[in-house]
Amino acid sequence: MPGFISPYRGVRYHLNEYKGRPINNRQELFNLRYSSLRSKIESTFGVLKNRFKILFAKPYYPFSTQVDIVIECIILHNYIAIEDPGDELLHEDNFIEDDVGEIANEDEDGVVDFSQTMTQREERDSRNEWRLKRDQITVEMWHDYYNKYHGGDTTDIGM
Repeated sequence: MPGFISPYRGVRYHLNEYKGRPINNRQELFNLRYSSLRSKIESTFGVLKNRFKILFAKPYYPFSTQVDIVIECIILHNYIAIEDPGDELLHEDNFIEDDVGEIANEDEDGVVDFSQTMTQREERDSRNEWRLKRDQITVEMWHDYYNKYHGGDTTDIGM
């Protein structure tokens, strides 16, 4: 990806911060859904890592091979889920911890270095582009949310 959509800073983010409290504005709605999606993705990778131990290993394969391994694990996992819907790994909450001490930009034996060199202007322009995309998504989410739950009144409660 050339960029990254981040949650809004200074706005509730963690799922437990929303328990029993209403959503007050579009930024809170975006952060809630962002956090929910991240939690589901982490849980899914936890299931995959529990099932396929090769995903725990430090990647010494070329990047294209790493991609193939993950895709093949997902295909096998989906096949198991279809053939055995009662599989115990499908019904557990699985979360993975962030890898501590991993070197992000190893550049040996075909392992891809993900660092990119950009000028400060290019970095600023890219951040602004992704913030604009986030804001557009946020407005669309807010309109959908209010059309569904509040009859179309899209006024932010807390603003």
